[in-house]
Amino acid sequence: MLGMLEVDATFYIIVAGSFLAALCNAAFSVGGAMIVLAVTSTVLPIAAIVPIHSTLLIGSTSTRAFFFWGEIDWKIARPFLIGSVVAVAIGSRLYVELPETIIASAISIVMLIAIWLPEISWRPKLKHPWVIVGFIHSLFSTLFAYGALLHAIILHTGLRRQQIIGTMAACLTGMGVFKIAGYALNGFDYAPYFKIIVFSIMAAFLGTWVGKMVVDRISEATFRIVFRALVTVTAIRLMYVGLVS
Repeated sequence: MLGMLEVDATFYIIVAGSFLAALCNAAFSVGGAMIVLAVTSTVLPIAAIVPIHSTLLIGSTSTRAFFFWGEIDWKIARPFLIGSVVAVAIGSRLYVELPETIIASAISIVMLIAIWLPEISWRPKLKHPWVIVGFIHSLFSTLFAYGALLHAIILHTGLRRQQIIGTMAACLTGMGVFKIAGYALNGFDYAPYFKIIVFSIMAAFLGTWVGKMVVDRISEATFRIVFRALVTVTAIRLMYVGLVS
């Protein structure tokens, strides 16, 4: 159990990180999930990083799904969620069994790959790939907090921008609900983090509003340099903590 001072520090850091993540998503359309991952990996116990990460993102994705409900392409979302629920059932069980050293090392490697690997323009040759995409994306996300496969593929579907936003939001919201349920059913206790989760979701709404106002006032080039540097340092630190623990 964390001490009182540590709880307070954790609360403020994660809530501030959620605000910043939402601001960056609104202003640059990138970075939010990775910022949340970087923040949580700095102040939370290793075993809590991925389960809490899931709860902090669901406020943002569910809001987008609500506002873009009419734009959702269910021919993509439904099979994605079918693959997702199977992957989460497997992945959440594996996650609670993994040693903290493996969790920390794997998350740090995923962060470094995500931040430094060039964008991949991969188009699946399968006619109906979405169950497979849902399974692979959700399995990696359940184990290591970051799937990324859906993002790389959905851009090549021919959907309009609003359809992409709505469809991705539906897929990620459903996956998030599955993940939270999966971790809870496998023994993760969310109760000690309830206050952090609630205030972080509120901060994310505020961050989205501020991000829309400052979108033209922040240099994207500067943001990307600082963003990469901070995520890289955080990933290296997490790997070190995991190895020495």
